[in-house]
Amino acid sequence: LQSVNWQTASNRQAHHTDRFYSQDLIVRRGQPFHVSLTLYRGLSSGGRVTFTASTGPYPSESAKTKAVFPLSNGTSSSGWGAQLVSNRDNVLNISILSPANAPIGRYTLDMQISSQGSDSTMKLGTFILLFNPWLQADGVFMNNHAEREEYVQEDAGIIFVGSTNRIGMIGWNYGQFEEGILNICLSVLDNSLNFRRDPATDVARRNDPKYIGRVLSAMVNSNDDNGVLAGNWSGSYTGGRDPRNWNGSVEILKEWQRSGFRPVRYGQCWVFAGTLNTVLRCLGIPSRVITNFNSAHDTDRNLSVDVYYDPLGRPIDKGSDSVW
Repeated sequence: LQSVNWQTASNRQAHHTDRFYSQDLIVRRGQPFHVSLTLYRGLSSGGRVTFTASTGPYPSESAKTKAVFPLSNGTSSSGWGAQLVSNRDNVLNISILSPANAPIGRYTLDMQISSQGSDSTMKLGTFILLFNPWLQADGVFMNNHAEREEYVQEDAGIIFVGSTNRIGMIGWNYGQFEEGILNICLSVLDNSLNFRRDPATDVARRNDPKYIGRVLSAMVNSNDDNGVLAGNWSGSYTGGRDPRNWNGSVEILKEWQRSGFRPVRYGQCWVFAGTLNTVLRCLGIPSRVITNFNSAHDTDRNLSVDVYYDPLGRPIDKGSDSVW
């Protein structure tokens, strides 16, 4: 193998990933991308080319985190596939298709050429596979163009804050396309309790946007899992930043990475929501921040919110449930 041309610019434009500030090939699942391979000599008529795409620390065909598929002249109806588009002057132009339900993440692509009784294997490189809201077969598909642009592509927005009687708003920079953010978002998954306990199963389940959403929801706060943000409602923010002073997710995520993935101090509800929204949109899951006022907090988990009053109708400070 002489060289690999990932056709990054054209692939990323076709896959709606051209806004990412990154040198990586970033593609969306269920949609073909094109690669040009220049060989030192032409492929012999009896030569056979096979590709291997794998993700995670323990790739496995049974878990669908590894796929081995041949180069063919036709398209694959299901699963991974590679189609020979043209073979001219030692250059193979190839179209590679991933399944619409493939696990997302960073993949390694290898190629094996078998010819005249000998095999040679070459590492072609890596690419990042994301969810595909533009594809009807993908579970995150969003048909409405305007909504898709807002909930996937928009990198800034307004978050409503305050209380029922005094609703305010703040601008928030989601910044999902900024330099380094995609890799940090993948690191959020790799630092989860699920991954640390059973990395093979966790990576295999990354095909499911519901599963990803639950993992990210747990990881955006530091309770139990050393997640991205430490919450603080005390009014004293020594050793960190007043949650009201954040205006975007990028600084938070980069600080979390710089610190060796230790929780960033401090966040409150809208900070958690803005940061989670960034990670979801970055990975291709349509999302938006919704502020709920007069929220009922069932702290004792008895499925009711209990408020106590004395015989004169005055509230009694009893119990830990609240509405705010």
